[in-house]
Amino acid sequence: MIKRLKRILIASAIGLVAFAAGIWVLVRMLDEGLPRYQGKPLYHWVKQANSPDAAASHAAEVVINTTILPQLTETMFHDMNDSQLRLTLIEQLNTLPGVNIYRTTAYDRRAEAARLLGEIGPHAKASIPDLIKVLNGKDPAPRATAALALGQIRAEPDTVIPLLMKLTEDPQDGVPEAAVAGLGQFDSLSKPAVPKLLKMVKGPDKDMQHAAGIALRQIAPEEAAKVGY
Repeated sequence: MIKRLKRILIASAIGLVAFAAGIWVLVRMLDEGLPRYQGKPLYHWVKQANSPDAAASHAAEVVINTTILPQLTETMFHDMNDSQLRLTLIEQLNTLPGVNIYRTTAYDRRAEAARLLGEIGPHAKASIPDLIKVLNGKDPAPRATAALALGQIRAEPDTVIPLLMKLTEDPQDGVPEAAVAGLGQFDSLSKPAVPKLLKMVKGPDKDMQHAAGIALRQIAPEEAAKVGY
C-alpha cells in the first residue's frame, strides 16, 4: 500500500512538473517580448550605427537596411491578421498566477512598426517613401506614428516639411499632433510652419496648443517666447 502511494505521489509530481514545463514553453512561445534582429534588440543596432567606430557603424547600417527596415515595412503594410486561438490562449494563461503575457493586436503592431522606423532616426532614411505612402493611404493604424517618424528621421526636408504642414489639418485623431511634433524635429528648417503654429497655440484644442508650443520652441525660440512658450 505504501509503495503504491509512493508511486502515485511520484507520478503526480512528475505530472505537475511536466504540466508546469508545458505552461512555461507555451508562455515563451506566445510572449512577443522585445523584437530582435540577428539576435540583438533594435537599440543595439541604432547605437552601433551611431558609433564613432566606422567598421561597427557600417556593419550596423547593413543590418538596418537589409534586415530591420524590410521587416518593419512588411509589418507596417501587411500585418493584418490576429490569430483568435493565440489571443484566447493568452487570455486564459494570463489568469494563472505569475503569468503576464504581453500581447498586441495587428493594428497596434502596424502602428508600432512605423514608430520604430522613427526610433532608428536618420539611418531609416530609405523608409521615407514608404512612410509617405502610409500617410497618403487609408489604413489609420500607422498614420500618426508615421508622421512623427518622418520628423525623427529628419531627412528630405523639401518633401517632408510641406507634407507635415498639410497633415496638421488631417481629420484623423492624433495625426495633426504627430505632424506638429514631426515639424519640431526639423528645428529651424520648419520655419515656414511658424505662422500656422502661432495660430495653433491660440486655438481651442489644448493638446494641439501644447504640441504647437513645444514645436515652436524647437523651430523658433524667439517666437515661442512671445506667446509664452
